[in-house]
Amino acid sequence: MRADSVSGADRHRLHRLRDDAIRWITRRHAHDGETARLGRDRVYILPTRAGYTLVAILLVMLLGAINYSSNMAFLLTFLLVGIGHNAMWYTHRNLLGLRITSLPVAPVFAGATLSLPFRLEEASGRPREALTLSIGTRASAPLAIPAQDSAQVELTLPAPARGIYRLPRQRLHTRYPLGILEAWTWLTLSPEILVYPAPVNPGNVLGGAGGQATASQLRTRHRGETPDHLRPYRPGDPPGRIVWKAFARSGKLHVRESVSGRGDHLWLDWEAMPATDTETRLAMLCHQVLAAHAEGRIFGMRLPDLTVDPGQGSRHRERCLRSLAQFRSEPRVLAPETPRT
Repeated sequence: MRADSVSGADRHRLHRLRDDAIRWITRRHAHDGETARLGRDRVYILPTRAGYTLVAILLVMLLGAINYSSNMAFLLTFLLVGIGHNAMWYTHRNLLGLRITSLPVAPVFAGATLSLPFRLEEASGRPREALTLSIGTRASAPLAIPAQDSAQVELTLPAPARGIYRLPRQRLHTRYPLGILEAWTWLTLSPEILVYPAPVNPGNVLGGAGGQATASQLRTRHRGETPDHLRPYRPGDPPGRIVWKAFARSGKLHVRESVSGRGDHLWLDWEAMPATDTETRLAMLCHQVLAAHAEGRIFGMRLPDLTVDPGQGSRHRERCLRSLAQFRSEPRVLAPETPRT
């Protein structure tokens, strides 16, 4: 057990040293923001394992050619060296001049799958082959871009806990054309990643009739509002306000509406949530926001540090969910996955 713990500490130390070395190497690069363009100072290249093996073979061939004074051996050795030199030029040029843009990331709920879209653009008039974009251990499939064209690539990551995140360092690399050399670059694209709380039904916490009672407590009628009345259904009315009992009696659709024409104003209140910890309360409020929006209700939300005025529609829903996601939380970097050993 002690050996495993020591080896784990060594791996962690090596990982930190690697990160420090990368930061030192890329210290002169400006933060990319939403778009990055690859110049010569940002493309790095080294032999792969196959490349180092080829170098060793070429050294042996060169020693043999010198020892036996064989012109054919010299010819073959320098021919292979020339091919390797051209491969180095092609590999480096496969990344040079590319433009990479981070596209808007769709918000997700905690625990869902996070999709990170990127667009790669080629403006130099030559096709690009076998490009791979990676974050941590997650890598895209090899991508090809025609000349004067663009392509989109998408990475998927498991969504973390609720909050606002930034992407960690990204790596774009290629081994085209022979696989004996690898060219790569480090990117610091930083789109906003919004993770909502995973919704939790407050009724499921209490169960049975208690859940119904809680649901009624979460919906507070606007004070001074006059009693509801029925009116004929009009296209565009929310389905949640259709009175199905009236439809069963008359065969015609009717909608419940207040005399003032404002409808029900619901207040989703932090204090009304049947929980004590912050994250559970936020998850319950998230469920109530989704339910109120699905019913087409006009609703507001009260948090300890914020009050969202009553509203309706998709924009109001997104505003409430964003308020829940960033509640007492600062933007932070999304932790990349590390290789398992």
